[in-house]
Amino acid sequence: MSDLRRLRYFLAVAEELHFGRAAARVGIAQPSLSQQIRRLEEEVGVPLFNRTRRSVELTVAGRAMEPEARRALAAVEEAMEVARRAARGEAGHLTVGFVETAATALVPGAVQRFSEEIPGVALTLRELSVSAQLEGVHAGTLDVGIVRPPIDPAGLEIVEVQEEPFVVAAASTSPLAGRRRISPRELAGLPLVLLAREVVPGLHDQVIGLLQQHGGAVIAQEATSIQAVLGLVAAGLGASLLPASVSTLERQGVAFLPLHPSPTSSLIAISRRAERSPLVTRFVEAMEEAADASA
Repeated sequence: MSDLRRLRYFLAVAEELHFGRAAARVGIAQPSLSQQIRRLEEEVGVPLFNRTRRSVELTVAGRAMEPEARRALAAVEEAMEVARRAARGEAGHLTVGFVETAATALVPGAVQRFSEEIPGVALTLRELSVSAQLEGVHAGTLDVGIVRPPIDPAGLEIVEVQEEPFVVAAASTSPLAGRRRISPRELAGLPLVLLAREVVPGLHDQVIGLLQQHGGAVIAQEATSIQAVLGLVAAGLGASLLPASVSTLERQGVAFLPLHPSPTSSLIAISRRAERSPLVTRFVEAMEEAADASA
């Protein structure tokens, strides 16, 4: 930082054109200031000031250097302020991954809260499979992942941010659509449309396990997105079991019905345990707040 101090000393002398006043301004003795200016001139390789017994003036080189010195100091000060704001969780960049089943309510609500509170943070949002998010968090290409368990917790900070029951999605023309609620046993033997295991393995396994406990599952189709699942349901290819937040989509031709009794499915936030930043902490808090608001 000695070079930065010398730039500040240089600017003080350039503005005051008097070593005594400049020394008082920067808070050092005049001989020390003169010595620092001489060292700066030695580093630059040319005189920066013409000195006489009665006056001090900038040389041609000094006049050329003055605006550049101001810009250099301003850039350094800005960089340090950005670093301080990032340390306080007020600036920076955050890359967030999420499974599609988190995109209906949780992610939009969290992003809105986070952006309103900390508008200086740039957010990058990426819809990814669970496996891709785990890889990204471990590799450092994702700061936060939003997934459904179970996962391998090694090296991860894990926070449950939402827990929700399941709903049955059925075609509006289906006999199920007129029901107030449906039990898991009533789905046994009916054709079902499920999210593919490769996308959300924990959710897929949970649905299969639930149906097997109540008479078995008949999988008619699998799809890799919620919209595709709902499209197949609307076409009459079968019913589906999905997290309750999906019902906010209000897809034409699909009725959403409570499942009772229903287990719950969790959404968890994952981040690197050793590198959790204030921004990650605040975004996770925003997700918890959004989940509470939608409960």
